[in-house]
Amino acid sequence: MARSRDDPLRAPAHAERAALADDLTGLTAEQWRHRTLCGRWDDEAVVAHLTAAASLSRWRWRWRWRWVRSMAGGRFRVAVHNRRRMVEHRGGTPADTLEQFRTVIDSSTAPSGHTPAHLGELLVHAQDIRQPLGLARTPAIDALTPVADFYASREVAVRSRTAVTGL
Repeated sequence: MARSRDDPLRAPAHAERAALADDLTGLTAEQWRHRTLCGRWDDEAVVAHLTAAASLSRWRWRWRWRWVRSMAGGRFRVAVHNRRRMVEHRGGTPADTLEQFRTVIDSSTAPSGHTPAHLGELLVHAQDIRQPLGLARTPAIDALTPVADFYASREVAVRSRTAVTGL
């Protein structure tokens, strides 16, 4: 979904994508194949997944139809859909995948109507990559705060509201 030009979370999302791209520049072939904290996916797969999330069509109705077809074809299993989209955005080499990711650094599209959820996915997946590689980065507070507020207020992909009850 296209984001408004005045969305206050656009700049933090762009900054976080740019920082991740910079952190990944110069990784060895072995590092690109390193397992992330994101299940079975290696670094290149997670970067391709993040590229897919930021690569939605400018024509919302076309994107929605494609999304529905992909979900229905995978019997509404999110993992199947995410894998398909990841494969679409994975380059022939890790360098190609990183270059594709660089093309979406300034993207203002997101797969849901909740910009904080999209920014949260970016922040979490960036840490999924960085932590096993020993790459330290603390995201900016102006990115973390709205994401934390969003997840503390609802049960999204994880039981986040339940997890923070009483804190």
